[in-house]
Amino acid sequence: MSGRRPRSRTVAVMRKEFIHIRRDTRSLIIALLMPVALLLIYGYGVSSDIRNIRLGVVDWSRTRESRELVAAFTQGGYFRVVLWSDRYDDLARALDTGAVRTALVIPRSYAADLARGRTAKTQLLLDGSDPNTANVATGYAEAIVASTSARIARQWALRRGSKALSAPIAADVRVWFNEDLRSANFIVPGLIAVILAMTSALLTSGTIAGERERGAIEQLVASPITARELMLGKIAAYSVIAFVDVALVVLVGTLWFAAPLRGSVLLLAASSGVFLMAALGIGLMFSARMPTQQTALTAAIMATMVPSILLSGFYFPIASMPAPIRAITTIIPARYFLVITRGIFLKGVGLRELWPQLAMLALLSALILIAGIRSFKKKV
Repeated sequence: MSGRRPRSRTVAVMRKEFIHIRRDTRSLIIALLMPVALLLIYGYGVSSDIRNIRLGVVDWSRTRESRELVAAFTQGGYFRVVLWSDRYDDLARALDTGAVRTALVIPRSYAADLARGRTAKTQLLLDGSDPNTANVATGYAEAIVASTSARIARQWALRRGSKALSAPIAADVRVWFNEDLRSANFIVPGLIAVILAMTSALLTSGTIAGERERGAIEQLVASPITARELMLGKIAAYSVIAFVDVALVVLVGTLWFAAPLRGSVLLLAASSGVFLMAALGIGLMFSARMPTQQTALTAAIMATMVPSILLSGFYFPIASMPAPIRAITTIIPARYFLVITRGIFLKGVGLRELWPQLAMLALLSALILIAGIRSFKKKV
């Protein structure tokens, strides 16, 4: 009999906890969906293979031989031609804006040099602001050039009945923006977006939920302050702290890690302010809707850390992701802020090149901020 009582009390506690879990459906949903979401993101969104590298081509030769070289670049699916032009300046601008990651320049003498048995020179320009992609693209390009060169050498030997050419094609590889392919130059601007997204959301995620747990929410509901005034006041307060974070991260990144800051500090500050509105709005939205502070913090981490690291282009190129995952990345503010920070830090570009990303960032930030403000209702 005495053995049954402890067991019955244990069963009673277990039943009580199940009732609590059943009532806290939002926490249950997060607990069940989090593993599935992480598995899908890691399984489909994260890949060490880099494909669909955006390629710009200037073909001054305009011959069958030059077209065959371009076709060799695109056949394996590693490169995708997104720009054809006759002007070198167009390639430079496309590299500045990030429209292309790699550029191939074929000179006018390309086909003529091959026909005469000379080494035909080509030029390959790489965006070094992403060292990982630049290194992989260099390896792909060198392998493609070597393979094409070997094929042309064999054809030369068969047609002429003579010794094969040693190196029919030579590629002059040049890296722009990050000539040494230093990883810190690439990581630090990206970390600014990741750190600001996480810290800002965490700052505001516990505000409303914390007051609810402390029993102070009744005083706010009874006060004459409106829900909009309350939320805007909280955002204003935490914005000051968030801007201090921006200054600290930029100072540490440039002074300690020696990351170059080649662009406008004013544009970086303005863009950071726009991005912070989205991050703070996410935290407020979860804080107002989640029943506990812990649940709000967990949801804020899931909504900021995972997308900012895995789906923003911080480390894994978005172009290599499947189409459904790429579609999801279009609603992640960090994706656009990453392009802005790396453009300002490494390329020194300004509003002329970055306005499309800034416009999308402003749109998303406005929508998220409005949703965060409207998520709080003055009722218990």
